[in-house]
Amino acid sequence: MTGSWPIGPVATYPLGFAGGFVGGAALARADRHLPTRLGRTLGRRLAVVAPALVFGLLWLVALEGGAGNVALATAILVFAAGYVLSQLAGNRYVDSVTPGDPEETWRWDPPGSPRLDAALFVLYVALGAGNAAGGSWEQALLWLSLGIVWIGTCLAEGRWAFGPGRDRCEIQVYETGLVKRRPYTKSFVAWRDINHTRLRGDELVLDYGLRDVRFDRDELENSEAVLEAVDRRLSETGSR
Repeated sequence: MTGSWPIGPVATYPLGFAGGFVGGAALARADRHLPTRLGRTLGRRLAVVAPALVFGLLWLVALEGGAGNVALATAILVFAAGYVLSQLAGNRYVDSVTPGDPEETWRWDPPGSPRLDAALFVLYVALGAGNAAGGSWEQALLWLSLGIVWIGTCLAEGRWAFGPGRDRCEIQVYETGLVKRRPYTKSFVAWRDINHTRLRGDELVLDYGLRDVRFDRDELENSEAVLEAVDRRLSETGSR
């Protein structure tokens, strides 16, 4: 049965990736609101990344030779593309529910430890170099890719003060909800979903459902003003 297949297993991966890319582009052109719907919930955003698991599992079953190498490279590429697309879809959704300019904004410094982030990056690079020295190029590629993803995430989330777009990290209040804006991504919580707010110790906490949004006092330009604006908006919308 395998001998009758016109293309080899190695060629199947890139062809499948190209086919999925073309099909996805066609679907996006047919439905202009698709990115907004995909970005509405966390589950839908994760679904964009899920195809990478298939290629990752193919690599883990110990495929030999070129097939295993291509499976790993494809898994990394699909994950990277899916992650970027999921974040862009999330931004599109936030833009769709927050028309116009924010009513109030405050500077926000995202939490993070540059030293710890740098140490993890060095660890990934060291593991990659060790595997490369031992001739395990697949493992080396995996660790190096994790290091690059880690650095990209630190910059995209504004966790490093010297990262580009750090001045765009803000907490924004709109008529429809609260936006936590990072240099390249945004997250949104509707007023109707917030059921409790509190300023406890060194944290401002907004509870919604089984989840919450937390800010340390030193992360916010004015935590008391943020709490006052949130409480005022909740009272106006009848969420309390």
